[in-house]
Amino acid sequence: MKKTFLLIILICLTTNLLYSELSFSGLNEFQYIRSDRFNETNNYFSDKFQLQLHYNNFLAGVKYDYYKPKFDKFATSLEENENYFDEYYLQFESDHWFAQVGTFEAVIGSGIVLHNFYDNDFDLNSRLIGGYLNPVYDKWQLQLFGGLMECDNPNPDFDDEYDQVGAFDADFNIIANLTIGGSYVLHRELIDADEDDFNNRIIYAGKFNYSSSLFDLMAEYATSKDDLDENGTAIYSNITTYLDKFTLTSTYKNYENFDVRISDLPMVNHSGQQLEHSWDAGKDEEGVMGEIRFLPNYENEFVINYAEGWNSNYKVRLSNLYTEFKHDFEDWSFKVENEILEQFNENSNHWYKEITPTLTFDFLIKDNPVLVKAEYQYKEEDKVTDSHSHLEPRLQTDISIGNYSLSVAVENQIGESEDGDDSEFWIGGELATTIFNNTDVRLFYGKEKGGVVCRNGVCKNQAAFDGMRLTVSTRF
Repeated sequence: MKKTFLLIILICLTTNLLYSELSFSGLNEFQYIRSDRFNETNNYFSDKFQLQLHYNNFLAGVKYDYYKPKFDKFATSLEENENYFDEYYLQFESDHWFAQVGTFEAVIGSGIVLHNFYDNDFDLNSRLIGGYLNPVYDKWQLQLFGGLMECDNPNPDFDDEYDQVGAFDADFNIIANLTIGGSYVLHRELIDADEDDFNNRIIYAGKFNYSSSLFDLMAEYATSKDDLDENGTAIYSNITTYLDKFTLTSTYKNYENFDVRISDLPMVNHSGQQLEHSWDAGKDEEGVMGEIRFLPNYENEFVINYAEGWNSNYKVRLSNLYTEFKHDFEDWSFKVENEILEQFNENSNHWYKEITPTLTFDFLIKDNPVLVKAEYQYKEEDKVTDSHSHLEPRLQTDISIGNYSLSVAVENQIGESEDGDDSEFWIGGELATTIFNNTDVRLFYGKEKGGVVCRNGVCKNQAAFDGMRLTVSTRF
């Protein structure tokens, strides 16, 4: 009787201890889209459910996606229903160790060597499914990981097929303000799904970081070779100098045959674009960027940023100038910006110029923050077939009242664009609020402009959107 009583007490204590250490968290995102399309259906539903279990130093997580049907902003035909486990992982973390198995993202240095991640805006997925180990101590840290990466080949034969990626990276603190490191990466790219044939690409890289009260300096160098005997190199460096009220920044890049999916190459210009829209980022490009930031006092800020880029024979070029002045008053501020982007490709006789002056005001109306942004963009393009230019004035107003935020943007095209449209008009608004202290609701209605969008060396034709989009995100 006593033993049974003691056993019951022990079970109760163990259960209570277990529940005291066990916790759950999660996120559910529901989205409804009604798009004015010429498809069989204009209504789209999706639900993304993410759950995490925490116990001491362990964390287990899973994410499940459901689409009925899946909304593809680039699709012209009816999409199919989809549902699948998007993420699943188990983590362990202590003062000096981090380990994970399952789905994970990884980055080495600035990303020129390797950056595996998921970009929802551009529908890019280079995450790995495998294992990751990261011990961190006072003077050194290591990264060791390997896994499978979904193939990006549009050929249906490559559906549900994977590349293989493995990497080793080490960083050492030589002295207090100097760190050096080295990396090794193996990327086995599947080139024949039927024969299970891979192109093996090996990367060796080195990097260092030095910081002081006068300047910070970092540099990375990588070299690669594959089974096709294609050699590649990448150099990326940055120095920031602090001179009283001035901050000076200089950046340099040089990429040759480094246009691969696992690399996330910095573009080294303020607009974040590659040399030219049709140019493969990292294939053959060199460039510099310099910035002067002047803060004479707490109220004013001046910025001048200029960048140039070119290929090896100087037939593809880019120039980008950005200037900014900002002044803060006691309860309001304004900012004046102007950006000029020019791209030229002599091989295809293509020239493009974009000038974007912008004026932004931030102020309060009865303690409610308000932003007004006016943009007057000018675009000009000259190709072999034709030349055209047009203006795109845009006005945006954001206002927050209590728990509600409203953003409205109006844009008009004046003149003829590349596709021949004239006097196009876009207007759209989004209302956002938080309910139940853990649920965010966003409702967009209207028309968004499409066009070429570039980020991290990847440019895509962002399809225009016309309709309604409701997003409900709940945290628990």
